[in-house]
Amino acid sequence: MNPPYTGAMSKVRLDRGGFWSAALSGLTPPVVAGVAALLFIRAISASLDKVVIAANHHDLGGWIVRLLGAYTGLLVMAAPMLIVIVATANLGPQRGPKRIAALAAAVILSTGIGVLLRTSAADYFKFGSGWSRFSTYMLYVWPRYVVLGGMLTVVGEFYRRELASTRAMLEAETDRAALEREMAEARLQVLQAQVEPHFLFNTLANVRRLYDKDRGAGRAMLDNLMRYLKVALPRMRQNESTLERDSELIEAFLRIQQIRMGPRLAFSIDIPARLRAHVVPPMMLLTLTENAIKHGLNPSPGGGHVRVAARAEGDRLLLSVADTGVGFAPGSGAGTGLANIRARLVSQFGSSAGLVLENNDLGGATATIALPLSDAAEIP
Repeated sequence: MNPPYTGAMSKVRLDRGGFWSAALSGLTPPVVAGVAALLFIRAISASLDKVVIAANHHDLGGWIVRLLGAYTGLLVMAAPMLIVIVATANLGPQRGPKRIAALAAAVILSTGIGVLLRTSAADYFKFGSGWSRFSTYMLYVWPRYVVLGGMLTVVGEFYRRELASTRAMLEAETDRAALEREMAEARLQVLQAQVEPHFLFNTLANVRRLYDKDRGAGRAMLDNLMRYLKVALPRMRQNESTLERDSELIEAFLRIQQIRMGPRLAFSIDIPARLRAHVVPPMMLLTLTENAIKHGLNPSPGGGHVRVAARAEGDRLLLSVADTGVGFAPGSGAGTGLANIRARLVSQFGSSAGLVLENNDLGGATATIALPLSDAAEIP
């Protein structure tokens, strides 16, 4: 059984580990290696004038030993500077004059500590004159490395601010993208809610009228209305549908309209079986079918034919509704339903989808929606 104080001691160790982890955050192996490389370059540059003399006296080995001794002294001096300055940067004030003062004090004090350690190490390991030149170290080396440490600290601060600015920019960009996605989804929901609802009230009025004149036709219209609502209502607020579901919805709608219009309406739905599982934005084909009835066939005394079709063409999925009605007059095609379709296509697909309206050779109009076929993925 563990002693009762084991948990408390473990917590203290964790707290200490967390403290040092926070204090030395950023003091990574690449940073330490970079500082070590700079110090090595500094040691070589300070000994270059002596290498020729050493070569002339056949004392290159001694020069290398002295170089390594000088380099060791620099490492000993740099170690407390790195630790104190990095810890002050991480745990001290994070902005303003207080941060500047704290970092300046850290540079000055840590450099003084480093000079003392370098002097002691030189005497202990016999790689320099040590305490005999202590006054020179304090008057020359300390101020010199305070300046160098200060310059490196300034560079580090600029790098830190650049990282913070980049991080803030990336976070802002991520938030902006998320907000735009949420706004697009909200716009899509609003646009879907604006799908033409008047036919429902018209159908109910027709059902009531037909029951007074032709109960069989009224019963058939009511059956088709129930079928339509069974397909439509659960999916009106969804962002995705399939051509199979949309074709069921359109067929139920057209059968309702066929009872209302009688022989003035004929229709066909031509959607290949291999395309029926493809995902499409819901209710768009229905809106085009409603427009074909309302603006194409209703104004025509003889009515006409509506053909709903889908086909794959290259990397595009083409959905079309064609009629043999009166066609598009100049300036038409700017109704609410078509505007909603265009807005939804832009929200969901950007410039890779579109809606084209044109008069056809049969005297009526054809509306075609082009979608990227790769985005029309199959539902299992």
